Amino acid sequence: MGVLALGRLISAQRQRRRQRRRRRRIQARDDPVPLLAKRGRSSWQQDDRSEGRKRVKYSIPDLPQKIWRHIISLVPMQDAARAACVSHAFLRCWRFYPNIGFSNSTVGCNGVLTKAETARKFASKVNQVLKKHSGIGLKTLKLEFLGHNSSDCSSLDSWLRVAITSEIEELGLMLSSEVATYRFPCSLLSGLRGNSIRYVHLSGCVFRPVVRLSCFRSLMNLRLYHVRISEDELGCLLSSCSALELFAFGYCNEITCLKIPDMLQRLNDLQVVGCNALRVVESKALNLSSFYFGGKQGQISHGEQLKNLTMLHPHALDNAHAMLQTTIPNLETLDISLRLKADTPMMHSQFLRIKYLRITVDGYAFPRINDYISLVPFLDASPCLESFFLQAAEPMEHESIFRDPSPLRRMPGHRHDKLKSVKITGFKSAKSLIELTLHIIENAGSLQSLTLDTADCSRRCSDSDMDSCSTLGQSTLMEVPRALFAIRRYVEGIVPSTMKLDVLEPCARCCNAS
Repeated sequence: MGVLALGRLISAQRQRRRQRRRRRRIQARDDPVPLLAKRGRSSWQQDDRSEGRKRVKYSIPDLPQKIWRHIISLVPMQDAARAACVSHAFLRCWRFYPNIGFSNSTVGCNGVLTKAETARKFASKVNQVLKKHSGIGLKTLKLEFLGHNSSDCSSLDSWLRVAITSEIEELGLMLSSEVATYRFPCSLLSGLRGNSIRYVHLSGCVFRPVVRLSCFRSLMNLRLYHVRISEDELGCLLSSCSALELFAFGYCNEITCLKIPDMLQRLNDLQVVGCNALRVVESKALNLSSFYFGGKQGQISHGEQLKNLTMLHPHALDNAHAMLQTTIPNLETLDISLRLKADTPMMHSQFLRIKYLRITVDGYAFPRINDYISLVPFLDASPCLESFFLQAAEPMEHESIFRDPSPLRRMPGHRHDKLKSVKITGFKSAKSLIELTLHIIENAGSLQSLTLDTADCSRRCSDSDMDSCSTLGQSTLMEVPRALFAIRRYVEGIVPSTMKLDVLEPCARCCNAS
């Protein structure tokens, strides 16, 4: 049943109740028969009207207000707000609606408006909605005020005062990251009683906590992006979050040393990205199992329980020993971005338990030569490796095997007996890439699946939720025929019968359409 239809039914119900009470008062004067003896009629009735027309009466359950609030809480926010405009009953429920979120799209701010007009419309819509909310029962508030400066909206403090109560569980404030000028009112948190907050996401603001926040005792998920905060203030904040499980920290350029205290015993996921000034990451969290590092070169200290490591830094291979000063005995998954060169340093047996290795080759090599066979030491450093994924760089014509008549290089004595699955995306006719592929085939006796994707598509129309493939560059389309010819000439002939070879080409329909 639609919300508007439900509102009309409630209004009709009120009118029928008034009519029944009026009839009962009249019957009580004229009819000595008790009214209760006349009850027992069905909730579905048909009354004869003038000119032979009939109207069906509908009756809905007279539910307690608490149940109606729960029902309305299950309705999307925009529909619940519309219902509050047409019914006093729904308006009373709206005053306790638990999950509120605003963005340019939800308040109808399209790209036609100027920044100032968008800010005014956004503020007007949010004020209208929150003005009718009591603040009681509000568990989630997310404000996504992007595309303009926070100074364009003077009502942020009043909105947060409505939301930050002892019942709030999720708080999100995403402002424009261009200039972080809005100062988050930490006093609202420092004076807050209770520990209901589980999730906090702040972006594009100044956050200066100077005392420990007791309301963060149950905080499990903390995300700070483009936030102006000092090292001491961040330390004070983290010391308040003893239940923290995920900490995401990005583009905060006041921090040079990120220290994770040992009191964060539940922290298992740490994400650091885009902090240009950051030089040291020191974690004493004993149960940290997943670490994502997307910053510049720095020194990393972590616990021995680390199982999943992602390093998206072009010099990660050159500086692997400097960034990872100790072995990682429990590491199972490694995702690394790097640049290749001929004199790549040898890797020692650091990854004794790693089972999944993903390497993304940075396309801006200098000199512009990617020596893919230099990845063999990575495979040697992972004796338990089962799955290997390689994202090759953009094709370079001078690397092609058809331009280099010299013999193919071999690296004997390297065995990868537990390797079962290999996929190379962006496969091309580069000589060193052919050499790496042949090395894997010849030295991985347990290899079951080898996939060579010449298309380098991040998405394909064959996927259930995709209408078209990714757009391919002209250089990639020109390289595909050479890559396919190289596979037929050098690879297919040595693939054993126990191994499945899949060669993926660009989609003919999507490529012809582009």
